Amino acid sequence: MDAASFILQAAIALALVGILSAATAFALSRCLRRNDDADSLFWYGFSGLLAVVFVIIGAVATVPGSGGLVSAGALVFAGVAMGWLWRGERERRRRVLAEEIREVREGLRTRHEGVLQQWVTYELDPAAAIDFPAMTDLSRSDTSQLIRSMRAAALLREQFEGGDVGSSEYERAVAGLEAALRAAETAAGVIRTDPTGRELPATGKSI
Repeated sequence: MDAASFILQAAIALALVGILSAATAFALSRCLRRNDDADSLFWYGFSGLLAVVFVIIGAVATVPGSGGLVSAGALVFAGVAMGWLWRGERERRRRVLAEEIREVREGLRTRHEGVLQQWVTYELDPAAAIDFPAMTDLSRSDTSQLIRSMRAAALLREQFEGGDVGSSEYERAVAGLEAALRAAETAAGVIRTDPTGRELPATGKSI
């Protein structure tokens, strides 16, 4: 076989190895994005590896002396493909983590705002203010505790959004605020309901 034929056929084999390596990396990347199971990842990787091995065997059989060249090319292509796959997976995990953090932040803000909105009702709604005057009476221990919990939650929210404290500290503050509101409402005689609309044990008027 002359040099030109050798170079051409070896180049074709290398191109096939490169295409198979890229296709395998792309398939694995899609599999990871879909959160497929480990079996799917294995079979994608195994199928790609087997195809590359067959190309190398074919090159050795049809192009004498090309085995080392094609094998070295396969290693290079595999390294490039795995590097691309690793970087892509790292970026994907970073985005997933950022989205999870965003959802946690939004959930805590929603809970916090929900408590504040519920308490504002007792201040701004004339009917609620008349029915439950204890909810704005700071001389009562339950109401004063509610106000202290509001201030603590507001401070931790500011620190949380500034990155000075973690979500667990802010979550505890919001949970404490929710508990303080329930305690104040119970003491004021507010009737609360469960998600099905049934009244929970309490005495007093509903809101």
